[in-house]
Amino acid sequence: MVRMPWAIYAWPGLVQLWRNGQWQGLAAAVGFGVLLNLLLLASFVWVELISPPWLKAGWLLAGFVWLSAAGWSMWHGWGVAPRQVQSADAMFRDALGEYLQGNWFEAEQILGRLLELRPRDVEGRLLLATLLRHNGRLKEALDQLARLDLLSDARLWKQEIDVERQTIAAADEASKEAAANQAENQPEQPLAPYAVEANG
Repeated sequence: MVRMPWAIYAWPGLVQLWRNGQWQGLAAAVGFGVLLNLLLLASFVWVELISPPWLKAGWLLAGFVWLSAAGWSMWHGWGVAPRQVQSADAMFRDALGEYLQGNWFEAEQILGRLLELRPRDVEGRLLLATLLRHNGRLKEALDQLARLDLLSDARLWKQEIDVERQTIAAADEASKEAAANQAENQPEQPLAPYAVEANG
């Protein structure tokens, strides 16, 4: 698990955005930024924009939102998320075990749940691409590799991803050659003779 800088706990929504790329985290971070900027402008630049009682209420609201969001982020970052990481690691081990035993369906189901929990899991997505290739679902495997290309952590796995992409290309070429050979080796079907009507 990658350690997160402590400073991201200080801004509401950044933990969710940083760890899982969740849109809710982005919405919370942007919303808090808008609220804070509005209050700063009303306090120091356009002082007549908001009346003093409403300004005080706004600052109290911002403080409450900041404290509760920071507390929730710390609880989420130090409490629930590590348990999710442990369960995600266990899920990856289970999926790998099923894959090595040739239980493709079970492995794919576990990997689906894993990637739902951690969409940026490079190892899980790479294993899913390999599994899809073994099942002959080459286009889906390439789609998973294309998703990996978008992740910054995937650069550590660049060599394995490139090897997988080459293996998929070789499998695609082999399947095309096999289809062409099968078409050539099929005996030609004789044309059905025309029925000749007998004139009585």
